[in-house]
Amino acid sequence: MTKPKLIVIVGPTASGKTALSLALAREIGAEIIAADSRTVYRGMDIGTAKPTPDGGELAAHQDIGALFAPRAYAVEGVPHWGFDLVEPDELFTAADFKKYAEQKIAEIIERGHVPMLVGGTGLYIRAVVDNLSFTDATMNLELRKELEAMSDKALLEELFRLDEEAAETVDVKNRRRVVRAVEILRETGESLGAQRVPAPGKYDVLELAPAIDREVLYERINERVDVMIAKGLVAEVRGLVAKYGASAQAMTGIGYRQIAAFLAGQMPLREAIEIIKRDSRHYSKRQMTWFQRDERIRYVKNATEALAIAEEFLAK
Repeated sequence: MTKPKLIVIVGPTASGKTALSLALAREIGAEIIAADSRTVYRGMDIGTAKPTPDGGELAAHQDIGALFAPRAYAVEGVPHWGFDLVEPDELFTAADFKKYAEQKIAEIIERGHVPMLVGGTGLYIRAVVDNLSFTDATMNLELRKELEAMSDKALLEELFRLDEEAAETVDVKNRRRVVRAVEILRETGESLGAQRVPAPGKYDVLELAPAIDREVLYERINERVDVMIAKGLVAEVRGLVAKYGASAQAMTGIGYRQIAAFLAGQMPLREAIEIIKRDSRHYSKRQMTWFQRDERIRYVKNATEALAIAEEFLAK
């Protein structure tokens, strides 16, 4: 049986994924599913660099339930899915994303369009491309209470004691994710990597990434942070803190936790901005390392090259 075709565009933050995916999607009639662990949150727009919609939502063809946003919006005429799925204080996992993405892929194919997965969250990408299965460890309230009482340092020490390779799959600066990871490790007794077992893939996949020099990437990241500040990141974070609190699930993300610290009087704004740039550069380096391990990814110089490869793939 022929597998459905799926095009995936990956890369670190500010590498040019959005521009490449838009140019390609317009040519091949694709709909885009964002694979980003931050853009799933409502109200977090500036700090996650969500693309600006054309001016309204597109009516959905199907509603898959109250958990997930049933509507997409157009960016430069291309339907986008995967934004604004949950509130910033709600937990959203890679398993949740896999369920959502697979449903959207099926809907896009049914409409006769090409599904395109675009993002920089490696685990979200792998969940779909490699058909990962995830351990469904239920919440242990007593254990959760014990872990939440631990210091950040003690939590990290426990995480790495239980799983030496945890830094590859866990955002160690996100306390909530560290707590959940330790909880799963304690409950299952298995490493996180062992619990994310690939199964036979569901899709015929083409993976592309924009080729970019690291120094150019770092310059783009610095410029992007300056643009975020100019667009009103401080006001966005102030509103989110007022509504959800500084310790909400999504507020540990880069950009949000630093501005929240500034608003709490813990550091001057200039220092917060520099830390955002530094942490964003470090994060992009981890993303590059993650994707460089995947030999299936083809790096392209521009949209013309990507289109030639995509058209050949779709014609098979």
